Amino acid sequence: MTVPLAAPLTVASAYGPVTGPQSQVLAFAVVVLGSLLLATGLVTVGYSILAARRRRRRDPMRAALRGELLDRLYGRDEPAWDAWVAGLSAAERDELESVLDVYLRELDGRDAEQLAGLGRALGIGERSRRHVADGGYWDRSHALVWLALLRDAPDRDLLRTRCTETPRERAAAARVLYAAGTDDCATTGVDLLLRDDPEPFSVFGVDTLYRVAERDPNPFFERAATDFAAWPPALQRQALLVVRHLTTVVGGADLSWVVAALSNPDPSVRAAAWRALGAYGWNRRLRDAVDLDAIQAEPAPAVRADAYRALGAWGDAAALGALEAAGTIDPDPRAQVAAAETLVAQRGPDAAPAAIDPPRATDRTADAPVRPGDGGVPATEWPPFGVAWDWAAEHARFDRLARDISRDRERLYDEVRG
Repeated sequence: MTVPLAAPLTVASAYGPVTGPQSQVLAFAVVVLGSLLLATGLVTVGYSILAARRRRRRDPMRAALRGELLDRLYGRDEPAWDAWVAGLSAAERDELESVLDVYLRELDGRDAEQLAGLGRALGIGERSRRHVADGGYWDRSHALVWLALLRDAPDRDLLRTRCTETPRERAAAARVLYAAGTDDCATTGVDLLLRDDPEPFSVFGVDTLYRVAERDPNPFFERAATDFAAWPPALQRQALLVVRHLTTVVGGADLSWVVAALSNPDPSVRAAAWRALGAYGWNRRLRDAVDLDAIQAEPAPAVRADAYRALGAWGDAAALGALEAAGTIDPDPRAQVAAAETLVAQRGPDAAPAAIDPPRATDRTADAPVRPGDGGVPATEWPPFGVAWDWAAEHARFDRLARDISRDRERLYDEVRG
C-alpha cells in the first residue's frame, strides 16, 4: 500500500490562489520592505564610518588640547586662557569644553578656580545665563550644571523667576549658590528650595537642602517652623531627615516644630521625627519639651520602635528608664524586640532588665498578648521583656563572639606575616 506524500503548504494552498491584483500588491510590498531594509543598512554603515572618522580626528585633537590645558594650568604662572581660546577653531572649542567638563568635576580648590577662568574665556557662563533666561527645561538644566561647575552664580531674580517650576530645577539653582559659596547661599538657597508650595525632592535635592542649611541653619528652621504643617508628608520626612544630620550646627534654632511633628497624623512623619530627635540628646531644652510618657499611647508599633531607638541614642538614666518602662509592656513583639535590643546595646547582653509590676487586666489593650501576672498567673513570675530580651541578648552575644573571632584571626595573620 502506498501512502501519498503531503503536499507542501504554500500561500496559495492555505488561502487560495493569489489573483493578479493581489500578486502585484504583494510584490510591491516586498520591494518596499526590501528597499527600507537596504536603506537602513546603508545609513547604519555610513553613520558608523562617519563616527569612526570623527573619532580618529578627535582623539589626537583631544589629547593635544588636554596636554596644552595641563601645561597652562600647572606649568605657567599665568595660563592666559583668553589668548589661547582666541586661536582655536570651532571644533577645538567644542572639544575643549568637553575636556573642561571632565576636569571641573574632578578638581577642586585653586585648580578649579583657574579652570573657571577657561570657562569664562570660552563664553560658557554668558551662554548659560542666556539659556536660563530664554531656554527650555533641558537647556536651563544643562546651563545650571555649567554654572555650578564654574562656581558662577547668576542674578538671583533670574533664578527665582526661571528655576522654580520643578523640584529638580529648584535644587539645581540652589546648588549653584552653594558651589559658588555666595554670602546668601543659605537664605536664597532655602527660599529657592522651599518657597511656593514645594514638592518632595530627589536625593540630590535633599542633599542640596542639607548643604545650604549646614552653612546657616536659621533660614531653614525658620521656614520649617512656619510652613512645615502645610508640606506634604514626603517633604516633611525629608525636612526631618535634614534635621537629623544637622545636629550640633543648629545652635539656638527653633526646633519646636520637630517636637510638634511627634503628633503628626501621618505615622511615617512621627517616626521620622523620633529618628531626628535621636541625634539631639545633648539638647536639654529640646528633650524637656518631649513627653516621654506619651510613647505608650502611640498607636503605631513602628513609631514606638523608633522612639525606643531615639531614647537609646540619648542614653542617660532618664531616657533608659522611660524606654524600659514603655518597652517592657509594649503589646507588639517587634516593637518590644527593638526596645530590648536598644537596652542590651546600652547595658550589655549579660545584664538583666529591672523587675516591674505586671499590668492589670484592665490596663491591657485588646490586642496585647496574655503574659504572666495577667489572668491568674502570679506577679512574681512576671519576666521583664520575656523572650524579646533573650532574643536581643543572644544576638548581642553572637555579634560579640563574631567580632572576637575576626579580631583573633587578624592577630594570627599579623603574627604569621610578622
